[in-house]
Amino acid sequence: MMRNPIKTLARLAVVFAITPAVTLAAPVWAQADVLEDGMDVAEEFPEYTFACPDGGYETGCDAFDVENAIAIEGVEASAFADRCLYTTEADCSVIANGQVNRSDEAPLYWQILGLQPSDGPYIEMIVLAEIDGPVPNVLLSQQVEGYFDPPVAVRDGDGRFLLHVPARNRRLGNADIMLYTSGMGWNWSSAQQIRADIDALLPKGFQTDNPIVFNLRENFAFAPVRRDDDAGCCATGGLVSVEFEQEDNALTVTRVGFLEMQPVGERRYAAPDEAS
Repeated sequence: MMRNPIKTLARLAVVFAITPAVTLAAPVWAQADVLEDGMDVAEEFPEYTFACPDGGYETGCDAFDVENAIAIEGVEASAFADRCLYTTEADCSVIANGQVNRSDEAPLYWQILGLQPSDGPYIEMIVLAEIDGPVPNVLLSQQVEGYFDPPVAVRDGDGRFLLHVPARNRRLGNADIMLYTSGMGWNWSSAQQIRADIDALLPKGFQTDNPIVFNLRENFAFAPVRRDDDAGCCATGGLVSVEFEQEDNALTVTRVGFLEMQPVGERRYAAPDEAS
């Protein structure tokens, strides 16, 4: 099976120290500069590899090991509904599946798997692939200690395609993946990278908190903001709104709006059995 070319591109980008073509400028307040020439090189997918092919929990496998255990050679679309395409010794079941139709291209097929490693917590995994071409291609084989929602095509029919895969990783918050193409290969952004891009535009001492709520049909998102000294439970910094722009090979944070809030009074906590 061919390795995913977009992941290979990302690893080559690290080796050759390719500089991304998109840079975020200092607040204006807060406008990102987007260079017109070149191509934005995506980061590697976050290394969420919990359930390994050997059936164990975090037993030393990496993203390529997981992808190489995806068996899609010669599969029909119906296999996504009733066959665990991830070859693993962990208990594996298909909990959801479907296809994403595209206006000018063959559909994409996906399945969400429930994985139970022999020595760890329950894991969910999504497998997303192109299977109608001469060589089947795994576009996404991602795991979370949380959940995936079905992927949604939020842009299509104008020469550009954008797919949003909503996800949550309970330990780390948003784990969304955005895949996009303009017909010349695939690129992606993760919630992790988008969060870093937003934080680069926030004032010093503030950072984005979870959850980030994406509305990519409107090229928009919003999220709470925490202060550096906030307690783990509560973000008191305010709210950030985010605008995006999809170009041929990039999904760029173009502007953020930050509404700072000032805590007033004493912070209080209550549980139902403590109510007065």
